[in-house]
Amino acid sequence: MNDLTILYYTANQISDYFADNVRQNIVEASEGAPIISVSHKPIDFGHNICAAGLEPATYNIYKQILMGAMLVKTPFIGCAEDDSLYTKEHFSYRPPMTAFGYNTNRWQVSRDVYFFRCRASMCMCIAPTELLVHTLCQRFAKFPRFLNREEAVGWGEPGRKEKQLGLPSVGLITFETTTPLLTFNHRQSTGGVRRTLDRDILKEELPPWGPVKDVWAKVHG
Repeated sequence: MNDLTILYYTANQISDYFADNVRQNIVEASEGAPIISVSHKPIDFGHNICAAGLEPATYNIYKQILMGAMLVKTPFIGCAEDDSLYTKEHFSYRPPMTAFGYNTNRWQVSRDVYFFRCRASMCMCIAPTELLVHTLCQRFAKFPRFLNREEAVGWGEPGRKEKQLGLPSVGLITFETTTPLLTFNHRQSTGGVRRTLDRDILKEELPPWGPVKDVWAKVHG
C-alpha cells in the first residue's frame, strides 16, 4: 500500500490493553503502510504527533485529523480510530479524487451484542489527502475557535455536514467490504455509550469475528 497512509488519532482515554490490541490490528490490516498518529499524550505508534493540551471533543478530533493529514505524503489517507478494528480489504479501497469514501459495513460492539445502523462514520473514511486537507482547512478558517458539544452539532464527517456549516459541498460515496468492520461501544469514547435503537440490527455472533462476548473480552478486556 504505497499510495495510502494510515492516520490514527486518539485522546488517550482508553486502557493500554485496549489500545495495544487495536494498534496491532491496524498494523496487520494496513500491510506496511506508513502510519501517522496524533495523540493527546506521546505514544510509540508510527510517526507520532503529540497534541498536548487538547480536551476530548468532536471539534478537536478534526483538529487532530488535520494536523496529521498535513504531514501525509501519499495520495490517500485511511482514517483509523483507537476503538475500531479494520481489515486489509478496507484499506485497499480507493475513492475518486473528488470524494470522501465511507465504509458502511460497520458494526458496533457492546459487551453482549453487535448492532448495526447504516451511516457514514469518520473512523471508516478513506480520503484523498489533498481533498481532506483542503476541506478541513476551509472548516477551521470559518470556525477557528473551539466549539463546545452544543455548538458542534454540525461538526461531522466531510461530505455530510457542509450545508449545515455553510461551507462548499464536497463529494461523498459509500462502499461496503465483504468483511464487516467493528467499533467498540464504550464509556471512554468522545460520544459516550450509544444505546441501541429499534431500527438497529442486533446479533450475538458475527462472522468472521465470532461471539460478541469473546471479541469484547479479547480486545477490550
